Amino acid sequence: MTMTQTSSKSGKSDERTYPSAFYAAAGVGDMAYEQLRKLPELADKLRDKAAEFADQAAKTDMPQWKAKANEYGAFATSKAAELTSKVDAAQIRDSIVAGTQTAAEKATKFYDTLVARGEQAFTEQPATPGFDAKSESTSAPTAKAEAKTGEDVPPAAKPAAKKPPRAAK
Repeated sequence: MTMTQTSSKSGKSDERTYPSAFYAAAGVGDMAYEQLRKLPELADKLRDKAAEFADQAAKTDMPQWKAKANEYGAFATSKAAELTSKVDAAQIRDSIVAGTQTAAEKATKFYDTLVARGEQAFTEQPATPGFDAKSESTSAPTAKAEAKTGEDVPPAAKPAAKKPPRAAK
């Protein structure tokens, strides 16, 4: 099953096995995996930062902070009232339209990046740490046989087998 799709930018057709949305989803998964691998290190940094802030908070004088917050609040309120009188609706509308167009262009570029990343992740399939392909291939010949008998649909795209309904007690 080969699909021919026309690229939104170039107008030329690409030969792909699956739709670009499939590859975009694979790209999102690849990005998520990359970010999840960074979480333990980030958690350690945040834990240290939280301890540092807790120490600083224990050393501060609360009434002083409340007075500063009230002062900044009054300033912000007066500034907001001043700026409200200077609002130009036409200028805001033009700014929103331009911003929306820019966001749409960026979203299209990001989507194309996800598709490319997904195609790369799907076709290359880097080795998983702790996974030995040799021992896996000798200990699980049925998995290879099942993969060969399946269609050109990846396992995630196949519908799940329906479970029989539970018997009433």
